[in-house]
Amino acid sequence: MHLKNMKRWSAVALAGVMAVSLMGCGGNEKEQTSPEPAEATTEAAVEDTGDDSEDFVDTGVTLPSDFGDMIYPLTSLMVEASAKGLPYYSEDSTEDEADSFWFSMAVLASLMNDYVKDFTVDTDENYLYLEEDTVNMYASTLYDAYAQGNLEFPELAEDDTYAVYNEDDNTYGFLSGGIGTMKAYITDCEEDGSDYVLTAELRDTDSEDLYGRYQITITENSYDGEENAFAYAVSDFEEADEEENDVDFSEGATEENGDDADEDTSEEMTTEDADETDDTEEESEEESTDDADSSETTEEEISEDDALALAEEYYGDEAEYTFKDIVTIGDYEYYDFAVEGDSVSSTDVLVSVDGENVLGGVQNDDGSWSFDQ
Repeated sequence: MHLKNMKRWSAVALAGVMAVSLMGCGGNEKEQTSPEPAEATTEAAVEDTGDDSEDFVDTGVTLPSDFGDMIYPLTSLMVEASAKGLPYYSEDSTEDEADSFWFSMAVLASLMNDYVKDFTVDTDENYLYLEEDTVNMYASTLYDAYAQGNLEFPELAEDDTYAVYNEDDNTYGFLSGGIGTMKAYITDCEEDGSDYVLTAELRDTDSEDLYGRYQITITENSYDGEENAFAYAVSDFEEADEEENDVDFSEGATEENGDDADEDTSEEMTTEDADETDDTEEESEEESTDDADSSETTEEEISEDDALALAEEYYGDEAEYTFKDIVTIGDYEYYDFAVEGDSVSSTDVLVSVDGENVLGGVQNDDGSWSFDQ
């Protein structure tokens, strides 16, 4: 899709490998692949086939019985870490890292609005408005240091993209958006005294890409506000060690065990995975499939002229566009056009080679990109 105004946090946060993944979000659309809430009394997360939690918990992993809607704050932090590339916000975080706090709050507000709907008091075209007590509750489950009184909200700038403060009714507004096909998935849960150490992954349910794997410690929530929706708070969040073999998370894969799971998984292997197997017939089938996919991808690439036409839609015909080069951002390639003109806020317009995404941005001195908000 071609976005002229990047008003959603899902598009504003484009950076690195997430340059395309968060593009397709807008408003309060409900994506089928977004996480569903777990029942508050879940004891054995996936052994009970009637439990919604099996959608985001690996077979054999047991969550605490009062886990409830904790999947939403976990998802918010993983989306923030993958999209913004900033460390988990803490007492030692710098002013420049404050985006990690407000961004994760905006994601959580959007997810709760989509799937719980008990906390948003007002909305407009861009923002979800929450009472201060609700904002404190969200901050407390995302950051145990805040619940403990050891962390304060970072300064909220007047031009902040993700949050605003309405002094008239003392509410916070958080930029509304969606996470598209991104989904949190818990692969391990271990008790550590009164805490729980979770291993969780952020996955793309369409492409089966793994955006990140994280180790997240949750502890009993000490927030004492009324109607607290979360029994736990995140006390530690960091990237987990890479596993040698990634888990297959295609539809239905979590319901398989043993040899049967291996057989079903082999049908969806990539060529690289198939090369590591001893079944030459499966290798041949996978290689043929990948060759066909590669051919389809090539056919879908647009020409430079087509890319220019899309770029011209971004700021309009009055601006001047000049093709510079094809650039790579993360795992994706873009036609890069220099742009000049009145009311032009960026130096470049980037058009993905498949024509699906159009971004206005500026390349920083270190080679990274900052995109229009």
